[in-house]
Amino acid sequence: MDFRELQSLVEVMEKGSISAAAASLGISQPAVSKHIAKLEREMGVKIFARGQKCSNLTVEGEVLYKFARKTISQLADIKRDFSDIADDVSGIVRISASSIPGDFILPAMLVEFRRLYPNIEVEVRISDSREAIEKLVTRESDISVTGHGRHASGFNTVPFARDELVLIVAPSHPFASRENVTLRDLENMDLVGRVTGSSTSRIWEDAYKAHTGKGKHVYLKFGHVSAVVEAVRNGAEGAVVSRLAAGEVSGVTMIPFRPTLMRTFSITYGTMTTKAMEMLLDFLKQKKNYKDDE
Repeated sequence: MDFRELQSLVEVMEKGSISAAAASLGISQPAVSKHIAKLEREMGVKIFARGQKCSNLTVEGEVLYKFARKTISQLADIKRDFSDIADDVSGIVRISASSIPGDFILPAMLVEFRRLYPNIEVEVRISDSREAIEKLVTRESDISVTGHGRHASGFNTVPFARDELVLIVAPSHPFASRENVTLRDLENMDLVGRVTGSSTSRIWEDAYKAHTGKGKHVYLKFGHVSAVVEAVRNGAEGAVVSRLAAGEVSGVTMIPFRPTLMRTFSITYGTMTTKAMEMLLDFLKQKKNYKDDE
């Protein structure tokens, strides 16, 4: 009996399907199915009731599932004990983040984290939200922080921070003197924006369509928000960006929307397999600036 087979059984039961279990474990669906089939051959029993969903265990399957959960839990306890024995927790934790949290929210937090845990190495890879989630699913990262609204099946997601989207224009633009703008004001503007996969683009474009009943095409798109801001600084008519990205940038004027256009960043994660991963995740959860009543 292989530990990976027991882990597959537990994940199938807890996530509700083979596909969700595969995503959580970072392996293929056929690999999970093979693990379950091998367990059945080795034990000489059927784990799931014939013709039923994965959540319906046979009597023998229920016994094996309880054993698998207990074994995995005991192994996790041993790993934590070994980590606690060491004088200092160490290891590498990989974060995949979209550009706004990666550039503007995480850096200060992670500097503080390093002061507390100097032997834990943290790598932050910045991309758009969709790619950041994909890196988590393929196990290229341990934790993701994004504004993506549809997260991968089998992973845990908690709200992390709130962010406001604003319009930026040149100081000479007619809108620059206004206290606020509406989504309809964007109708005749030649905007620049982010490439497909950016949560910033998805959120404001979806809001615009819901408000006006039609889409808004952006003909010039960039992979990073800094390039979008720079384009406006150099003559592009305008762009919708995070207030964090607009900040105190010279050469552009920031105008809020009425009503305010907000979005949420979330932390997404699967199984925390090391003490270093657990400590960083707990730290980020404690530092979050998202209130549940917002």
